[in-house]
Amino acid sequence: MGSAGNHNSVDLAWSQCSREEFLAFVSTGQTNCLNDLPDMDGSIPGWKPGLYYGADEQCKIAFGSVATACTFADSNVDICEVLSCHVQPGDKSSCTRLLVPLLDGTECGINKWCSKGQCSSLEELNPMAVVHGQWSVWSPFSSCSRSCGGGVMTRQRFCNNPRPAFGGQECRGASIQVEMCNTQACLMTQQDFMAEQCAATNLKPLYLTVEAPSFYTWTSAVGFAKGDMLCKHMCRAVESEFMVSREDSFIDGTRCEQDDSEHHGAFNLCVMGSCRAFGCDGQMDSKKIMDSCKVCGGDNTTCTRVSGSYTEGKAKVYVTFLTLPYNTTLAHVINRRPLFTHLAVKVKGEYVVAGKGKISLNVTYPSVLEDSQIKYKVFLTKDNLPSLEEVRVDGPTQEEIEIQLCCSAESRCSMLCVQGQWRWCSLRVMVVFFLAEIEGWLPTGFPQAWGMVVWGRAY
Repeated sequence: MGSAGNHNSVDLAWSQCSREEFLAFVSTGQTNCLNDLPDMDGSIPGWKPGLYYGADEQCKIAFGSVATACTFADSNVDICEVLSCHVQPGDKSSCTRLLVPLLDGTECGINKWCSKGQCSSLEELNPMAVVHGQWSVWSPFSSCSRSCGGGVMTRQRFCNNPRPAFGGQECRGASIQVEMCNTQACLMTQQDFMAEQCAATNLKPLYLTVEAPSFYTWTSAVGFAKGDMLCKHMCRAVESEFMVSREDSFIDGTRCEQDDSEHHGAFNLCVMGSCRAFGCDGQMDSKKIMDSCKVCGGDNTTCTRVSGSYTEGKAKVYVTFLTLPYNTTLAHVINRRPLFTHLAVKVKGEYVVAGKGKISLNVTYPSVLEDSQIKYKVFLTKDNLPSLEEVRVDGPTQEEIEIQLCCSAESRCSMLCVQGQWRWCSLRVMVVFFLAEIEGWLPTGFPQAWGMVVWGRAY
């Protein structure tokens, strides 16, 4: 009985010679190894073996772990008649054949399965019991994709235990599970991590024409691409201002910006070339978010809330009306009269929003990829005049941040209360921020200097 011989057209069967040789062998007393107890309890369902071992698995058994099923077929030979495999990694141009048929139950087309060496449709097969797909066990988690900054660990399971067949249903549920890991901050920013991966391709030529390779300096395409497109290793040529995908995908765990509001999470990470949302619990698609105190799934009770308004200012001078304390978890500042005044923000003494005597364009500092960021936005009227300014600081803050106001002229700073418009006196600049719990701390003193209304309690 050969292990790789020819086959008949009905089914693999024992010849009379093979039967006699096998019976003689088991009668010699040399078969004690067959007496060990099986690892699996109970009985195995009478499903076809090809439902458990697909064409790829059969190729790996026959030719090694890198072998895969052939991606093309000989029109003169039924695809189920011989096992055809790609045996060299990356080589899809040739196939090696083993003269044995594919296992019965191997999928060979849409709603087609191998049976006795022939690829047959459900109608051509004898009445078959429906087989619903069932999951394999989960694989072990992979190692963390990053050493800091929030990488991911992944594990998979497959709908092959058995595969669905003969009209059966696919497995329900997720085939991949992803968790965040190594979330401690890196020395570089998230955008720098993406830019570093782009810069690593600087020496890789880009063939804009077949004849001549071109070389560019590459950086991240943040602000130019979003979502899954960004995660496809999309980079921007510094000199020429165009984008192109430089590799298949960024390293798993690279931060990304979602392209729609429905998929936002506490964190957005590239996973296998897609931009995926993660909850603050580190689970993909969990939708769990931080509260204002930066407590995952919290109820805003573990920090002190401070609120107030600012109604003063000086003409053509930036006045600091709020210096955010260390460990501010969230701050929200609104200027309701940006036509004659505008906000500015300084970080460690340097302007990151405005600072040059005129209102700023929309900006996010350091970038939209960072976990802690300052987001400035100006809203316009239909006539493209500024109607409202907003600064949002997502902490916890680890550096000094100053919020400033500048008036365009002295007459615009007086803010006299006009009858019927009194609300503008107190609502010119509204401030709300949250401070992480500090034992014995009560927000008094500095708020009165700029007319804030403060409420909260000491912890």
